Amino acid sequence: MKKILILNGSPSGNKGNCALWIKAIEPFFKGQGSVDVVHLAKTSYGPALRKKIENSSGVIFVTGTYWDSWGSPLQKLLEDMTDLEASVALMGKPCAVFVLMHSVGGKSVLSRLQGVLSTMGFLIPPMSGMVYSLVSDIALKSKSTHAKDFWQKEDVELILENFLKACDLKINWSTWPVDKKDPKRQWLK
Repeated sequence: MKKILILNGSPSGNKGNCALWIKAIEPFFKGQGSVDVVHLAKTSYGPALRKKIENSSGVIFVTGTYWDSWGSPLQKLLEDMTDLEASVALMGKPCAVFVLMHSVGGKSVLSRLQGVLSTMGFLIPPMSGMVYSLVSDIALKSKSTHAKDFWQKEDVELILENFLKACDLKINWSTWPVDKKDPKRQWLK
């Protein structure tokens, strides 16, 4: 049985749009695996969260868009979990990314976040990320003939299908050497 870890990177924690998005996608995994949701606004990186990341079959990242970036709790996690870069805990571990936004900036956040996650060692399956916006939500209610050009809530199913397929992959990935002694040490003298 797959162990799915969902990390909510929103400063709003278990309240707000990201929390509602997570509640909407959780039922998709019924019968396909267990789901553990962590709201990073209320949980700091330490041995318990590290173990959840290590033991997961795959990780789903959910964040809003805040001044052209992801949420500060997610940024803090990425900084704190640098010691996991290129480790067996992350190498080839599938991830999916959902970015919410009001009107602009989300696609840049999605692309940059997937780039960071890939560099850390996560596997980015095809079509495993999307941006959903207030603007799209409003536009899709008009039944426009352009609707297929917008990411839609229905696209979540395809993304999660690809994510779950990637969770079944078992590949012995190669890694570049990473300084594991002290990634936070001062180098400027």
